[in-house]
Amino acid sequence: MKCIIGILLIFALCFMSGCQLVDVDKRFFVVSIGIDKADDDDTNKYIVSLKLAIPSAQIEPGKSDFQIISQSSTSVTDAIRIIQSLVDKKLDFGQCRVLLIGKQLLGDNQIDLMNWFIKRPDIQGIAYVGVGEPSAKDVLSWKVKSERLPGNALVLTFNEEANKSPYIMSEILNDYYMRLNEEGIDPYLPIIQPIENTFKINTSAVFKGTKFKAELNPDETRLLNELINPEKTNIINVGKGKNQFSINAEKTKTDMKIVIPKNKKPYVDVHIKIKGVIEESKKTLHKIGQLKEYENKTSKLINLRTKRFLEHLQDLDVDPHGLGLNYQAKYGMSKKEINKWKQIYPKIEFRVKSEVILKATGTMY
Repeated sequence: MKCIIGILLIFALCFMSGCQLVDVDKRFFVVSIGIDKADDDDTNKYIVSLKLAIPSAQIEPGKSDFQIISQSSTSVTDAIRIIQSLVDKKLDFGQCRVLLIGKQLLGDNQIDLMNWFIKRPDIQGIAYVGVGEPSAKDVLSWKVKSERLPGNALVLTFNEEANKSPYIMSEILNDYYMRLNEEGIDPYLPIIQPIENTFKINTSAVFKGTKFKAELNPDETRLLNELINPEKTNIINVGKGKNQFSINAEKTKTDMKIVIPKNKKPYVDVHIKIKGVIEESKKTLHKIGQLKEYENKTSKLINLRTKRFLEHLQDLDVDPHGLGLNYQAKYGMSKKEINKWKQIYPKIEFRVKSEVILKATGTMY
């Protein structure tokens, strides 16, 4: 019996095809993709740019080498096929970690643009998505002195383990695509500008569904980031002049709940809890009892700035925090409830309450 099975296995192996893997030296690794809007006088729709890594024997800062190839076409698919004919190796998208959209494309339907990336099985859903200013190609072409590997500077910048700056919003493909399609939560993207051998990433774009609504300045971007990712909260500056002091927030927790009481105006209960220490102060602190005064001042500032920012998002009619999803989870996902929330959100009141706990006045005081 064993002999018969062995003969059958040998017979089956004779008809099996060879390995379909392509050698590394026959592949071009695409590390980043940029899509810009074609010129007005051009019949094409997009300009697609690929950042191709060029292998190097030395892995040192400033030694990364790459090649940018761009092609205009009526679709992303067609542009990629044309670019494939311009290189001597197979294009490999398995290492692509950054997807950039030109700022001029923000007014276009983002779902149509993202469909190509989502449907590609070789593009990771954890790839970072951002806006290139003045164009995606300009950002891809920029060379950073500290970069050790081609395209790795932006990957490390958006990686929350490597960079915890509250000004840097990071967004991945899967989450961005979900926000574009989901009722009750709106998308956002970081805006990237090349400056002096590095990148400036402290502003962001917010959308209403698939439509671009506004660009948030650095302070607004920081507030949005801190509310969505409380662990990004670090330094809080309070007061001015001689009364100015700074708090290092070591632990932050944010909770938002929608409350709709009977016969009363609905509101959003926003509770923020911060634990930290005073990092810098214009006044000398001698007593632990003085911390209560600093806690109260910090709490009032956080309440005021958070309420103003949430009302600003409300005026823009954008909901990046997903309050609409919270409403659906509590009251249902029917079309009637979704339409009801659309009427409630523009008028809902934000009640912000923060609790600040200062453990100490710092190492030196």
